[in-house]
Amino acid sequence: MMNPLEMLKDIQNLQAKAEEVKGRLAQIKCTGYAMGNMIEVVATGDLKVESIKIDPSIVKEGQESMLEVLVASAVNNAFELVRERISDEMRQVGGRYGLSV
Repeated sequence: MMNPLEMLKDIQNLQAKAEEVKGRLAQIKCTGYAMGNMIEVVATGDLKVESIKIDPSIVKEGQESMLEVLVASAVNNAFELVRERISDEMRQVGGRYGLSV
């Protein structure tokens, strides 16, 4: 049977590692694109959109719905890249501790 004090140390170590990973994930930034890089979206590791840039040449009156679809596509692309980076980070952390993630 495991010593309760040892279990507490393990829990505290895991909490510290979790905070470390959370900090690294917050530093992740990925850029998603649409329409040949004419729309650019930067998303962070905490799944927030940091910025959106739209080339003015594609903004035309009467084509708002197309622009909305393209922006959504770029956002989704950025979030997919963030999810991939988070998965990579979690695999690395898991590997260090003999865990399969």
